[in-house]
Amino acid sequence: MQKARNRKFDRMEIGLLTGLLLPVIIFFLVYLIGEDSVSFPNYLKSMWKLQALVKIMSLCVFANLALFWGFLKLKYERAARGVLGATILYAFLVLISRAF
Repeated sequence: MQKARNRKFDRMEIGLLTGLLLPVIIFFLVYLIGEDSVSFPNYLKSMWKLQALVKIMSLCVFANLALFWGFLKLKYERAARGVLGATILYAFLVLISRAF
């Protein structure tokens, strides 16, 4: 009974959601710590013009590595698969943005 309760977070959807949200949260925290005098839309525009937006988001995705290992350590293989899927989605977004 106890194992079933602990396994409710071992779902691919949970891993995918956390894998997609964690880099965005880290990116927003980087903005709040570094550039508090610039509005967020202007910050995004300036990062895009400097061609740094994709690079910064790519660095933020590295946090998914810790999340992935954490899920594996807890033996949440399905959730770890979701994090891996989110990381692959981010990789495709980076690939597409580099092409254009």
